[in-house]
Amino acid sequence: MKILIATLFIFFATLPAWAQSGSSKGYFKLDPIVGYERVQKLEPTPHMKSRLIYGLRANYGPPIFSAEAEITQGKDDEAFPTQDLVIEEKVTNAMLGLRSSFNFGGMLSWFLRAGGHARKSEYTRTQSGVTTVREPAIYVSPYAGTGASFNLMGNFTANAGYTVIFTGKPKGSDREYQTTLGFAIKI
Repeated sequence: MKILIATLFIFFATLPAWAQSGSSKGYFKLDPIVGYERVQKLEPTPHMKSRLIYGLRANYGPPIFSAEAEITQGKDDEAFPTQDLVIEEKVTNAMLGLRSSFNFGGMLSWFLRAGGHARKSEYTRTQSGVTTVREPAIYVSPYAGTGASFNLMGNFTANAGYTVIFTGKPKGSDREYQTTLGFAIKI
C-alpha cells in the first residue's frame, strides 16, 4: 500500500512537468561548456587542484526525461621548484547519462543528471631534465549533478551546473567536482 501511495504521489507531483514536455520547438539541445574541474592529485603529495575544462554537451528528448552526452577536455601543469619537478596532465572526459528538467515558468528550469563517466589521461613528468610519459587505463565512474538554466531570449539560455564524479580513487577520497557555466542554443 505504501508503494502505491508513493507512486501515485510522484505521478501527480510530476504531472505539471510532464505536461510541459509535450509540444516543444525541438528536442535537441547543444551546449558549449566552459568550467572548472576540481580533481585529486597524488604527486608529489596528495592534494586538490582545479583546472579549466571546455567541451560540448548534447541533450535529446523531452525535458522531463532526456538523454545526454558530454565530452570535455582539460589540461593543467604544476611546478615544484624545490624538487626540480614539473607535472602536466591532459584529460579527456566523456559522459553518457540521463537528465530530468523541471520548468518554473518561462524563465527558469532546474535539472538533475546522472550516468556514467569515462576518463582518458596522459601524464608527463619532468624531473631533473628526465621526461616520462604515462597513459593509465581509461576508467569508468558514475556521476550525479544538478544545475539551473535561465532563459535569456527564446532559444538561448545560460546554464550553471555542479556535478560530482564518484571515482573511487584514491581510497578515502572518492569524489571529484565539476562546476560549469555556459550558454545553450535550442534547435
